[in-house]
Formats: sequence, structure tokens, C-alpha cells
Amino acid sequence: MMRIAKLSKDSFRSLMMWRVWMFLGGQDIKSRFRRSFFGPLWMVMTTGFFVGGVGVVYGVLFGQNMREFLPYLACGFSLWVFLVASFVEGSTAYVRAEGYIKQFSYPKQIYLLRSLVSMAIALMIGLLVVMPVQLFFHTFQAMGWLLAIPGILLLFLAALGNIAISAYIGVRFRDFPHAVGVLLQMLFFVTPIMFPAAVLQSKGLDFVYQFNPLFYLLDVVRTPILTGELASAHSYGYVAAYIIISWFVAFMTALRFDSRVVFLL
Repeated sequence: MMRIAKLSKDSFRSLMMWRVWMFLGGQDIKSRFRRSFFGPLWMVMTTGFFVGGVGVVYGVLFGQNMREFLPYLACGFSLWVFLVASFVEGSTAYVRAEGYIKQFSYPKQIYLLRSLVSMAIALMIGLLVVMPVQLFFHTFQAMGWLLAIPGILLLFLAALGNIAISAYIGVRFRDFPHAVGVLLQMLFFVTPIMFPAAVLQSKGLDFVYQFNPLFYLLDVVRTPILTGELASAHSYGYVAAYIIISWFVAFMTALRFDSRVVFLL
């Protein structure tokens, strides 16, 4: 009970210290592109080159309508990069904050929120590619972007659970970032990102994504942006279940490792 009380207190204190983790998250983005000529525009260009290159090849390969496929790919790829970061970069949240943890008495959870902030900023920059692509094909819908806000908030909640789980496991098992990175590379090729879900349905392989929770995390943001309508209730239900489960696992993991983080660093 004492561990639960302490963890709950530290988590609440972390939320109240929002200025600290917002500042640190912003500084992470600045330090990543310090002395860079293009700065954060590299994120936009990376996604843009991927969509322009791979998008055309896969669009022709799968016989897709470029007007629909390129915005689909741009949006899906930006969201996927964010999800991958929540696992891989999230697993180094405490390792990267070793100096702060050993020198200051801040609750450790602020470094989880710090990671979320930097990843959220990167996601917003990456999604900037989608707008010009939609404008070029005359498919941009302002209402769709507004309807995507609830999905984005749910995505952030899910990502925070991913970060918490990965950060505690990552500080204990230093091979974790590499292992989860390999797993996510495999999932990338079976998740509807570079091809529409309809392609799998037409081949009788819809079970590949129906039991993939990451697909639904993408869907609650991608569908409103692309269609101007909310995703299906089925998708929101899966995402809600994912958040509940991931936060429960994160809480249990934190109970086990939170008091040992300093000694493991």
C-alpha cells in the first residue's frame, strides 16, 4: 500500500509540474536540431520524400488511386513513427534523464511526460505533410482535422502507457529498445500503412489487422482526417481497451521497478 500511495503521489506531483516537463520536451526538440540548417523541417522532408518515393511505387504496385492513397500513406506513416517512438525512444526515457534523476528530487514520472511532449511535437510537425498533399488533390477537409482531435488525445494517452512500460523495462533490460524495435519492424509490414486495409480484405487476410491493436490507434486519427467523419465505434472501443490495459500494465511495472530506477541507472 505504501508503494501505491507513493507512486500515486509522485504521478500527481508530476502532472502539477507541467512547466518542467513541457520545457524539457521542447528543449529535446531544439537540441536534436541544434546548428541544423533546416531544423525541424527535416521531419517534414523525411516524411515527404518517403511519401513521394515509396508512395508512388506502392500506389502503382497495388493499383491504387493516388488521390486517395498518398494522403492515406502520409498520415499513416506519420502516426506510425510516433507509435514506434513511444516504444523505442520511450524505453530510454529514464536512461537519458540519468543526470536529472541523480541530481534532483523531482518525481521520476516527469521524464515520461517529457518524452511524450517531444514525441507529440514531432508528430504535429510530421502531420504537416498531410495537409499539402490533401490540398494538392483537393481532398482537404477542415472538419476532418477537428474530428481527429479526440483520436489524437486518445493516441497520446495510449502512447503515455507505452512510454511508461518501456521506460521501466528499458532501464532494467538495456536490450529492450533493440528487441522492441525489431518487433515493430515486423509489425510495420503487416499493418495497413503502405497499403489500404481493403487490399487485405480482398485477399481474405483481414484477420491480419483485425487483431492488431496498433491499426486501431492509427484508425481513430487517420479516418477523420481523410474522410471528414469519425472512425467506427469499433475502433474507439479497441483503443479504449488498449489504453486501460496498457495503463494497468504500466502501473504494475512501475510498482515493481520505480524504487529501483536510481540503482539501475
